[in-house]
Amino acid sequence: MKNTPFRRIIQQALTTLTGVICLVLLTTGCGDDSVKAISKEIDVVTLMEQLQSNRSEERLNALIELGDGRDNAAPALDAILEVLTSDKDAKVREMAAYVLLQMGEKSAKPAMATIKEAYAKEKNPTVKLNIVNAWNAIEPETSPSQGMTPAGP
Repeated sequence: MKNTPFRRIIQQALTTLTGVICLVLLTTGCGDDSVKAISKEIDVVTLMEQLQSNRSEERLNALIELGDGRDNAAPALDAILEVLTSDKDAKVREMAAYVLLQMGEKSAKPAMATIKEAYAKEKNPTVKLNIVNAWNAIEPETSPSQGMTPAGP
């Protein structure tokens, strides 16, 4: 599949839209009737090895699987944080932040210092938004978005 400028624009728009939807859901809540997510069984060791790949696509796929594992991905926390803070590919860093959100407060709470550092140094606005989303899910009382309300009509 050819990576045309139009395709890149569409991918960026969808990525931004996903981040905005997550932020709105995190700041407004899903209500008491929300469905609890189920953690998928994953091969954490293999996925951690895949995070070391030279190919962005493989690292991204590993992160997607780790995100599906939710709290089962906890043993990979340090590897996910390494990707968040040092990967060259913004899409991979963005997904690393999303995985932390998926892992939730219980599993990702030990990562808060690194999440705050990543937020402070991140230049890409979409990655930064996903870091805030993760921060909101893990430690909302200290989030940079604390006190913000979603814009409405």
